[in-house]
Amino acid sequence: MVGIFPAKFTLERSTRMKKKLVLLSVMRIVLLVGAIGMLSHAAALIGYAAGAKYPAKPILFVVPYAPGGGTDIMVRVIDRVGTQLKVLPQPLVIENKSGGSGVVGKSYAKTKPADGYTITCADDSSTVVDLFGNSPWPYNDFTYIAKLNRDYQMIVVRVDSPYKTLKDLVTAAKAQPNTVKIAGTGVSQIDVLHLAMFEKAAGVKLNYIGFDSGGQVMTNLLGGHVDAAIANPGEAYEQMRAGKVRSLGVSSEKRLGFDSSVFKDVPTWKEAGVNLSLSQWRGVAGPKGMAKEQVGWLIDALKKITDSKEWQEQYLDKFLQVGVFVTGADMQKEAEEEYAVYKTIMEGAGLLKKK
Repeated sequence: MVGIFPAKFTLERSTRMKKKLVLLSVMRIVLLVGAIGMLSHAAALIGYAAGAKYPAKPILFVVPYAPGGGTDIMVRVIDRVGTQLKVLPQPLVIENKSGGSGVVGKSYAKTKPADGYTITCADDSSTVVDLFGNSPWPYNDFTYIAKLNRDYQMIVVRVDSPYKTLKDLVTAAKAQPNTVKIAGTGVSQIDVLHLAMFEKAAGVKLNYIGFDSGGQVMTNLLGGHVDAAIANPGEAYEQMRAGKVRSLGVSSEKRLGFDSSVFKDVPTWKEAGVNLSLSQWRGVAGPKGMAKEQVGWLIDALKKITDSKEWQEQYLDKFLQVGVFVTGADMQKEAEEEYAVYKTIMEGAGLLKKK
């Protein structure tokens, strides 16, 4: 029987098919070799990353307040002392993102991976903002790392103020409620709570005006835009030393033992007739879910920094802070206990929104 196709055509077709098969085989080999190479490269990268010593690159420290305030000061001294002591292998990348009483910056930090390369500030303002209902996340939705200091509040005025004592200010506020303008940091954070506690204890009502940072508070006080300010000692210190600002009283249990030339005549609120003492704290936290190893490294680094004479001189002494060191689970427990206390106080002061 005669074939359908001529023998020559069949032979040529067979040859072409063999060539195609050879070409396909070569292509498969090339692709396989390439894939093996890529996998080897990826494995090498993974191995490098796994073996890299933390921190292998700069750490971003998000400051949720404007420059010049108490929190910003703390972070910059951490960076400076940590670099001086070579505790930090590389300087911190400090980024100020203010707004929303700290919510903007902390929310930004929470969007970052919990890989140890983004940290932010922890403070009792997060608790207050949450209680006010102005936070998109719970106050404790962070990895707690370390609480570093305790700070106090002062009521300060310009040196040319008619209020020479805390009693003068209280008397004026009682005579004309809501007319004495007082500046503080934020509109729904710790200064608001502390001022509400002061108002209740003193039996007055002040006209509170919030700003983004302690630095802005001092600027507006000096500019005559407000009558007084609630501020930390460290925020007011330079202006007090320059003779531009006077403190009417401090919220500590006993008088401050700092620079006697500036604070020796500053009474406590209790001494000045307002039966109240209080404090606030600052520390370091990160996005929820950070690895224990990274948290441990950061705690060790912060411990070395805060135990140093450089920290004592450049931060605690210079900015009038009381040093503390509470870490991890203990820090979180204290924050949760504080939440319950503040909630009771704010309910009593009528500050909480009705649901």
